Amino acid sequence: MEVTFLYAIWSITIFSLVLIPRRRLNEASVIFVYQQLITWSLGLIVAELNWIEYPVREFASVNRTSFTFEFLVYPVISIFYVLHYPVHKSIWKRILYTAVITTVLIISEVLFEKFTNLIKYIHWEWHVSWISVYATLYVAQRFHRWFFKFG
Repeated sequence: MEVTFLYAIWSITIFSLVLIPRRRLNEASVIFVYQQLITWSLGLIVAELNWIEYPVREFASVNRTSFTFEFLVYPVISIFYVLHYPVHKSIWKRILYTAVITTVLIISEVLFEKFTNLIKYIHWEWHVSWISVYATLYVAQRFHRWFFKFG
């Protein structure tokens, strides 16, 4: 079942890339690589400290984190988050936008943790994931604004 989930997740994620507007592909590329740097590094630390385990994962003999989530899915989600970020809206709308996306992601993670072997919390709680996802989305958005202000 888990391998089927991984194939489906890869397919949906790769297919979603066609939804990125052509004129914003350079922004998407920067967001993608930047978020990979953050999530891959943090994911490796968390997995190596045995806070989270990924019983079914790709490249199991090489590392202990989820390649699919840390290297592909979350960076792609970050692209859509940043490209649609309500920059010119009120602070409350921007906070709510980030909170809603974060909450949807964490609900998905909790469901995967509860019903599959793709992720297992060891010394971890959903609210730690919520805070880390919120923070990394926010940082990616700020990096995007900074980078393209000077780019």
